[in-house]
Amino acid sequence: MDVNTLFVGIDTSTTLTSNLAKRKKQHIKRVDLIELSPSLSFATYKKENTIIRTYFFKDAVVLFVEATQFLQDMEEVFGLSSPDLDVMATDLSHEALIPKFEKALAEYNEGTIIGPFLHLYGQRYWHDDSLIIGNREALVKLKNVIDMALTYGEGRTVVSSSDWEGYDLYVKCLPGEPETNKKWDSIQLPYHDREMYVPDEKEELDPYKLLVNWRK
Repeated sequence: MDVNTLFVGIDTSTTLTSNLAKRKKQHIKRVDLIELSPSLSFATYKKENTIIRTYFFKDAVVLFVEATQFLQDMEEVFGLSSPDLDVMATDLSHEALIPKFEKALAEYNEGTIIGPFLHLYGQRYWHDDSLIIGNREALVKLKNVIDMALTYGEGRTVVSSSDWEGYDLYVKCLPGEPETNKKWDSIQLPYHDREMYVPDEKEELDPYKLLVNWRK
C-alpha cells in the first residue's frame, strides 16, 4: 500500500536571517544539504528521532517541508505556510517531487484579484437542508481539495466568507459505512441546533481527530 506524504510550502522571506537561532531553540538540527541546482536545494533536518525532508526554492523563497508531528515547530522556525502550496505525494524521489512543487508554485504565483468566497450553511437538525454558496474561485478550490481527498485521503484549502474573514477548509475521505467502518458510528453528527442535538464529548469522536496530516 502506498504511503501518502504531505509537503507544506512555507514563505521564508521574513526568517532567512534568523532561523539558526530558532532552530537551536526548537532543537532542530540540519543533517545535510544538497544543492540540486543553482536555484534549488534539498536539506534534511532532525528533531528527536524524526528526519524531516525539505526543498528550498531560492527564487521564490519558499521552503517545502515534509509534514511530521513537528510541522508546527518547523513553521515557527521558517515562516508562514499556505494551504495553496500543499503537495501530496507517494513517490518521494527528487524526479517525482520537484515537478509537483514547481506546479504548485506556478499556480500560487498566478494568483487572482478575486477572493475565493465560500459560505457553508450546515444542517440545524436531522432532515434539515444544507447549502454551499461560493463564487467560481472558491468552488474551483473546493473541487480541487475534494480531488485531493479522493486521491490521498484528505486535503485542505483556504477561502473566506464575504466579510473577508479567511478560514482553512479541510476535507476528509472516510471510507465505508457504519456497518464496515465504526468511525461512522462514533463520529459527532453535524447538526448545530443545540436545542435539538448536543454532542457527547466523551462518547462521540471529534471529527478533527480524523485528520492525519493536520492535527489540531
